[in-house]
Amino acid sequence: MQKWEGILVLSDMDGTLLPASKVISKADLAAIQAFRAEGGQFTIATGRTWQAAQRYLAQLQIDVPVILFNGAAIYDPIQGEMLYTQALPEKSVEITQQVLDVFPDVSAEIIRADATYVARMTAYEEEHLQICQVEPILCTVDEVPKCDWLKVLFAIAPERMDALQAYFRAQHWTCADFVQSEARFYEMLPKGATKGSALKKYRQLYPGDLRAVVAAGDFDNDLEMLREADYSACPSNAQPCVRETVDVVLAHSCEESAVSELLQRIEEIMGGSKNG
Repeated sequence: MQKWEGILVLSDMDGTLLPASKVISKADLAAIQAFRAEGGQFTIATGRTWQAAQRYLAQLQIDVPVILFNGAAIYDPIQGEMLYTQALPEKSVEITQQVLDVFPDVSAEIIRADATYVARMTAYEEEHLQICQVEPILCTVDEVPKCDWLKVLFAIAPERMDALQAYFRAQHWTCADFVQSEARFYEMLPKGATKGSALKKYRQLYPGDLRAVVAAGDFDNDLEMLREADYSACPSNAQPCVRETVDVVLAHSCEESAVSELLQRIEEIMGGSKNG
């Protein structure tokens, strides 16, 4: 058996593997390749769609399933098919329209497995689509097929995020889960769908192949995954709630090849203690 055979490293993308430039560093790429050469497996867990993640899957040569849509899907890049999906309820259509009506400065990106639909274009949404290199279908909420919504991403100015979240809390919507995934992004997800719930499903799909899972993330939407993993770490740029949750806070940020440090320290991380 090779040294890291049966060990899966599951990394968040934006803010963990990806710096602000959205270009994976040479150091991270080399460390991932070296980890694989010793039998380890490396994959990603992201809020992105498969279209937005596709170029990175190719660059990283991912050969095991990935977690997408913040846990609403598990995708096999080798077979090119979804292994698991969890959809939002029909109520999400009404919620999305209501939020757009109340907040004229918010955009709604509606994600289905087949495409990305944008009900209102704003500067923040346009920037997000350019970064992700996704070509959306521009339409009204009513024009989006009503079934199989995997998530809705609301984008708003960071200084307006508190007002948006306060509005959601005041509605007491319980048919879906809501999580902030970035300073500008607030997401509506299927009830119980998190990167952590997807990791549980992942273990069911490959029960005999995984000895341990090491997860890394930086934001609120990574918390359940970090708790579900056998071992966890975060880059130095992680949110305080994440830093308090993981086993190890790395010395480097996503701008400084944090994933390379993670893989170089993996033996220490797997042998260490909480917040070590």
